[in-house]
Amino acid sequence: MILLRTILIWFLTLSVTAVLSTLAIPFSLIGIPNAVHFLATLWGKALTKITMIKIIVNNPEKIHRDGPVLVLSNHQSMFDIPVFYAFLNIQFRWMSKASIFKIPLVGRAMKGAGYISVDRDDPRNARSSLFAAAERVKEGASLIIFPEGTRGHVDGRMLPFKKGSFLLAKMAGVPILPITIIGANEAMPIQKDNFIQRVYPANVSVYVHDIILPEEIASLEADELSKKVRSVIESALPEKSKG
Repeated sequence: MILLRTILIWFLTLSVTAVLSTLAIPFSLIGIPNAVHFLATLWGKALTKITMIKIIVNNPEKIHRDGPVLVLSNHQSMFDIPVFYAFLNIQFRWMSKASIFKIPLVGRAMKGAGYISVDRDDPRNARSSLFAAAERVKEGASLIIFPEGTRGHVDGRMLPFKKGSFLLAKMAGVPILPITIIGANEAMPIQKDNFIQRVYPANVSVYVHDIILPEEIASLEADELSKKVRSVIESALPEKSKG
């Protein structure tokens, strides 16, 4: 039953993705990133409807709307991406690994929307990406980063944070908005042995935390800032996913 449901979900998902990505390409080519982002939000909301996954947002009033912000979140599954598009109703850009940008249509639309590719296999390119991201944020674009760099453990425990996110935070000089996602790993768990990635019914909870102000960011070393953000994000996780 789950397999049949998953096949139907993937058929609908790929169809919606193809249509919206195709619509986004003209806007990306003529340089209207906000329009591309709007279509991406439609994509995220459509996917939550198709999968019948409910998103529960806690503390939505804490979403920072007074200028650009650096959103740092744990990374439970690939479903985190449509979750952000579905609930975070501000203009934002992604900083994501280069492989995502190689997906046909999706990658082209992401580039046109001003999202930033990071090649972690090349330290020089990775450093250049940090400077490019800092400039993008200073120009007014909010940015989402998963400090783990990839999806965490199957049980929801976070991987160690990479330092680059916090060096970027200090360069950008804007508030950090920590966010915790819970349940996305149950909706779309890591399944290396399955040819077709299964999608399961689930509720995904999102916890929006208090912002960390630029003054505090500037007063902390990158490692200290990493520990603080990790502690805040981890505070909302269930006990089995801590440590």
